[in-house]
Amino acid sequence: MKALLRRDYLIGAAVAVAGFVLVVVLVLASGGDPVDAVVGWVDGAFGLPYNVSQTVTSAIPLVVIALGAAVPLRAGVVVVGAEGQMIVGATTTAAVLLSLGDWVPSWVALPLGAAAGAGGGAAWSLLPGVALLRWRVSEILTALLATLISVQLLAYLLRTHLRDPAGSATARSANLPEAALIPWLPVPGRVSSAVFGVLVLLIVAIWWHRGRSAVLLEIFGERHWLAERAGVTPVRALVGTTVVSGAAAGLAGWYQLAAVDERLTPAVAGGVGFGGLIVAVLGGCRPIPIVVAGVVYAAIGTGAGGVQVRTGIPSAIGIVAQAVLLGAAVLAIAFARRAKARRSAAGDTVTARGGHDG
Repeated sequence: MKALLRRDYLIGAAVAVAGFVLVVVLVLASGGDPVDAVVGWVDGAFGLPYNVSQTVTSAIPLVVIALGAAVPLRAGVVVVGAEGQMIVGATTTAAVLLSLGDWVPSWVALPLGAAAGAGGGAAWSLLPGVALLRWRVSEILTALLATLISVQLLAYLLRTHLRDPAGSATARSANLPEAALIPWLPVPGRVSSAVFGVLVLLIVAIWWHRGRSAVLLEIFGERHWLAERAGVTPVRALVGTTVVSGAAAGLAGWYQLAAVDERLTPAVAGGVGFGGLIVAVLGGCRPIPIVVAGVVYAAIGTGAGGVQVRTGIPSAIGIVAQAVLLGAAVLAIAFARRAKARRSAAGDTVTARGGHDG
């Protein structure tokens, strides 16, 4: 297990270093000073209380998605559908809460919205798993197609059943009932009280990652045949882990809707689902490093304005840096997937030889 832990951290470190080097090259190519760029980034993300609150607000959905994605990733299951699951989670949340109206108290509306979001994301996550188990279709391809479908489904609903009755030039829903909005903390800037929910999820994740189930999933990711002897079948591993990941993405959709946007729009996900996958890889699929990686990744986006002020480089450098990290994370996952396939094939060969000798 220690070897697996070192491998996960090495993959995350390799992604971070590769991304940092490429961003430095981009800064130099733009005529900027990398040291000034880093100082500007830190100042833009953490220089003022308001900046800190913006960074924390952006980090919350990233961490939630990453904590969920870490579960299937530890089992060797690649999940790339969090973007679509977040969209579906936000959509189901809006549909449920808007249908209830203003008469529902907050102690009912908040858990109901969270349950609707998690349920929608979990249900949508079943599509890639079922396609893989039933028809042997790549779960990566199916998840990406499901994400495209979710985008079009959201666009359709915002122009029909979920359209703002008051009318609007843009596609959007009506505002959520006041009781359904997640309260803000009395601190400078805007920090949602959902941060306490993330703390609870973090404690649960730490407890789970130290338990027997996590160990069995890691064994499944390395040696399917050995994990099956302990009762972890491919169906159980694939469906169980993807449902957890989908529920987390759906929760992130509920948070984005009820704490940030306050109404459903086509940009409700905004790339956060893919960002959560990067954070999971950067954090080595371990809870506490995931939180650190989530804050750092969010700071790349929120601190980009400080880079522009200090160096004159356009703030779009933040989006470029996040895209670079996404590419590096995808390459790391592909490398780990190929290495896993080789180890699994070697294990099957050893098992076959053992059975033949017996």
